Amino acid sequence: MINAKTQDIPLKTAAAKIRLPAGADIAEIRLRAGRCAAAVTVSGKIIPCSAPFSEKDIADCFAELCRYSVHSYSREIAEGFITLDGGHRVGLCGTAVMSGGAVVSVKDISSLNIRIAREVRGCAEELYGRFFAGGLCSLLLAGRPMSGKTTVLRDLSRMLGEKYRVALIDSRNELSASVRGLPTLDVGENTDVLCGYTKSAGIMTALRSLSPDVIICDEIGDDYEAVEQCLFCGVKVIAAAHAGSLSELSRRRGTDRLLPLFDCAAVIGGRGRLLESRAAS
Repeated sequence: MINAKTQDIPLKTAAAKIRLPAGADIAEIRLRAGRCAAAVTVSGKIIPCSAPFSEKDIADCFAELCRYSVHSYSREIAEGFITLDGGHRVGLCGTAVMSGGAVVSVKDISSLNIRIAREVRGCAEELYGRFFAGGLCSLLLAGRPMSGKTTVLRDLSRMLGEKYRVALIDSRNELSASVRGLPTLDVGENTDVLCGYTKSAGIMTALRSLSPDVIICDEIGDDYEAVEQCLFCGVKVIAAAHAGSLSELSRRRGTDRLLPLFDCAAVIGGRGRLLESRAAS
């Protein structure tokens, strides 16, 4: 795991040019052609931390990110991000290559956003105590970008995996940071990890073959049928969605249909702090 406080940076090409502020709790490192790199702290403060990156610097970082085999990462590039060992996700910004109304690749990469994965044991204790002290329930967890949803889901998986059969659908390998199928982050003693599956395919695979007590997945969207079938089979689901409030969650297309399927809903702020919660109606 990368510890931003020790100034480790998951791309050697970038690390040679960047000097992170000592002791800062870094959430992101943003690299942009023609501009200085910027470190973004957990609190949202933006700190310049390098001389300007040239177009070649960005190209070299991108080549390293793809392990010098861009075609091997064509699917990830089309989706706009690549996940590194350790669960660190690098977002890509450039020019979309379209085909049939869909993005099939991204060219002319002009900036990279390195999101630092962090394992924070205990950050889900408030949610666990509120919703799971008496047993399992289905929970839809909302929060704004960088509110810590992924970190909290990982910690919930760890805690629930000590006493229940958990299936973790890790579509982007951010939750478990698996290497050759083995999680490198603690997701629970009795947790099975399905990497690279879409949410719907992962849910149905887990339901058919793993007999889970609960299925956990990140950033759910148009997955109504899989979630409905799962919940109606007696298996609980814990999933995350982007929204800043319960009101936004109920109005957002996709989650407006999903919300009534869940026993409970909650909104978190930074570091897993519970902002709102209620039983879904």
